[in-house]
Amino acid sequence: MRNYNFIKIYLLLLLLLIRPAVVSAGELSLNLIAINPSETETKEIDVKYYLPKELEPSDVIDSGQLRVDYDVDRAVYYVSGKVTFSPKESKTFKIRVNDVWMITPEEIAVLKQNMNGNLSLVEKNPDLYPNAKRESDKLAEQLDIILTQQQSYSENIERRIEQYRAYAGIVEKIRKKIYDPNFLEKEAQTEDDGDAGKTVKLVLEVQNPSKEEEKTVKHKHFLPEEVREEDIVDKQGFDVRFDEKKNKSYLSKEELFKPAESKKYEIVIKDIWRFPVAKLDPMEKRAEAAIEEMKDSAYAESGQYLYESLIKQLKLIRDTQDQNLPPDQHIGIFRTNQKRYEDVKQSVERLEQMLAIVRAKKLEELEGSKVKNILKRLQALRGLQALSEAIFKKGISVTMTWRIIFGCIIFIAVFTTAHFIIWSRRSGRMADGIKPGEEIKVVPKPEPPKKA
Repeated sequence: MRNYNFIKIYLLLLLLLIRPAVVSAGELSLNLIAINPSETETKEIDVKYYLPKELEPSDVIDSGQLRVDYDVDRAVYYVSGKVTFSPKESKTFKIRVNDVWMITPEEIAVLKQNMNGNLSLVEKNPDLYPNAKRESDKLAEQLDIILTQQQSYSENIERRIEQYRAYAGIVEKIRKKIYDPNFLEKEAQTEDDGDAGKTVKLVLEVQNPSKEEEKTVKHKHFLPEEVREEDIVDKQGFDVRFDEKKNKSYLSKEELFKPAESKKYEIVIKDIWRFPVAKLDPMEKRAEAAIEEMKDSAYAESGQYLYESLIKQLKLIRDTQDQNLPPDQHIGIFRTNQKRYEDVKQSVERLEQMLAIVRAKKLEELEGSKVKNILKRLQALRGLQALSEAIFKKGISVTMTWRIIFGCIIFIAVFTTAHFIIWSRRSGRMADGIKPGEEIKVVPKPEPPKKA
C-alpha cells in the first residue's frame, strides 16, 4: 500500500503546472504546484523539479524552501526538498530566476557594431566590398528578425522561451562569424548565386478519422530541422511552434472536420537547401596554392593525397547540387553536401597546417645559415682575443720592461739624428736656389732716374 501511494504521489508530481511569470525586469518566477493525493493522511513528499537546461545555480535568485542540486545522469540542475502536506493539500513553490531566455538589444547593437568594423577592413577594396556588404546585411537582417520576435512575445513568456531555443544555435553561429575579423573577407570571395527567391512546397494531408461524425482535429506537423518561422512564405493558417526535445519547428492547427473529410495544405518555404556552390572556388584555390608550395617537401605525398580527396568531394558537390529532385531528396542532398563541404574545409585546413610547418622549416634553415656565419665570425674574434691575451695579459719582468724602454729611446734618438743630418745637408745645398759649384753673382743696385 505504501509503494502504491508513493507511485501516486510521483505521478502527480509529473503533472506539475509550471508557468513562468515576470517578477521584475530581468527576472522570472517559475511556479511549481505539488499535491498530496491522500484524503486522510498527512504525508512528507519529496518535491523535485528539473530546471530548464539554460539555468545555472548562479541564475537561481531564490529557491524558497527547496535546494538546488545537480543530476549527473541527466546533466541538469534541479530543485528538491522534503515537504509535509496535509490531506489533499496543494502547495505552490515559487522559484525566482534570472531571465536568461533573451538576447539583449545591447548585445545585438554590439554585434552590429563589430560587424561594421569588420566591413570597414574591406571597404577600400572594390572587388570584395559589394559581396562583403551583402553578407553583412544578411546577418544584420537575421539579428533584426530575432529581436522583433522577442519583442512580439514579450507578454507570452512560454512562447519567448520557445523562440529563444529555436534561435539559440543560429545566434551562436552569428556570434562566431561576427567575432572573426576575417569572416567577411572570406565570404566576399564568394559570388551571390542568385537563388534567394526560390521556394519549396511541402504538401500536408489531414483526414477526419471518423466517417460518421464531425470532429475537431488538432494536428501537428514537424518541419525539417533547418526551417525557422521566417523561412515559411505561406503558413496556410498554421501556427509555427518549436519543440525543444526534437530541436525542430512544427506547424500546429486546430479545426473542425466533417465526417471522413480530408484536407490538403501546400506549405511554401524558402529554398534554404540550395548549397552555395560559389563557396567551393575559394576552397579549391587555397588547396592548390598550398599543394604547389610544398610539392618538394617531406609532406608532398600526404598533401597530394588530401588534395586529390578534396577535389573529388568538390566535384561531387557540384554534380549533385544541380539536379532537379523532389523536396525530400533535395533536402537529403543538401545535408550530404554540407557534410562533404565540412570534410573539404578540414582537408584544406590540414594542408595549410602542413604548409605552415614547411615554411617554418625553411625559415629555420635560413636562420641556421645566418647563425653559422655569425659563429664563424665569433670564432675569428675568439682567435684575436686569444692572441691579445697572449701578448698583453702575460706577465712581463722588470728587466724586460727596462730593455723595451731603452730600446725605444735609442730608436728615437737614432731616427732623430739621421733625420737632422739629412735635413741640414739639403738646406745647405738648396739655399736660395743655388746649385752645387755655381758662382754667386752680385746684382747691381738700380740707378735713380735722371732729371729732365
